[in-house]
Order: sequence, then structure tokens, then C-alpha cells
Amino acid sequence: MKILFVCHANVCRSFMAQELCKKALPPAEVFSRGIYADPSVRVPEKVWRFLQANGIKKSAHTPAPLRREDLEKADFVFFMEQSHLDEWTDSYAQYSDKMWLLNDFAFGEEKDLPDPVLLEGRAFEKNARFLLTAVRAAAAKLASA
Repeated sequence: MKILFVCHANVCRSFMAQELCKKALPPAEVFSRGIYADPSVRVPEKVWRFLQANGIKKSAHTPAPLRREDLEKADFVFFMEQSHLDEWTDSYAQYSDKMWLLNDFAFGEEKDLPDPVLLEGRAFEKNARFLLTAVRAAAAKLASA
């Protein structure tokens, strides 16, 4: 099973989801992309701290932009925001059956996962924990399918 997570820049939500899903669903091939990813941008230290607190070791990551080939490769594509999902399903309708809003797949709620990258302290932690919960719920659904 190949799982793709997509967010805005591929340095916070989709990258965290990728790493958390790898831990929650080890047999899956998991990768992430960003709609507007810039390979020169680095993962913020607070993201690494959150991941390390959840048992994930620091490793190399270069943000990568989403491409059509990524949609072809993935069995499931999870977007963090409805506007991104809408844009890509409009452009690539042939893959729409495998594209989901992560919250919708995990909890049946058509609600964006807020981007915590600009938040600090408890606000960042709260949003990151919600992402962790969504990833774990989605992984559990995928494991039981």
C-alpha cells in the first residue's frame, strides 16, 4: 500500500503525517508532498521536537512539490485542506477515487487540518496532536481494510 500526504509546503503537516504514518502502519510505503513546496526550506525545529517526542528519529527531508506522477503512484492521497483537494480533483479527476481530505477519511468530517507551522508553544502542540490523532485513525482504518 502506498500512502501520500499533501499540504501547503511539505515541511510541517504532510511531513509529520508521513513520519507518524510510517510508525503507525509499518508495512505501508508512505511519502509526502507540498502544493507549493520549496526544496530550500527546512523542517522547523519544533516539528522535529514533536516527532522525536513521539518516537521518531530525526532524518533528512527535502520538501518536494506534488506532481501528477505522485497521484499515479499512490493508492491513497490525503490532503490537509479542502481547497487543495478540490484543486487537484478538478485537475486530475481520473485519480479522484483515491484522493481524500484526511479529516474526512479519519473521522467523517469535511474539515481542514489547520497548519501549525506559524504557531508556538501549546497552540502548536494542540494542532500537532490533532494531526497525530487523525493519522492514527486513518492508519487504523487502512490496516483493517
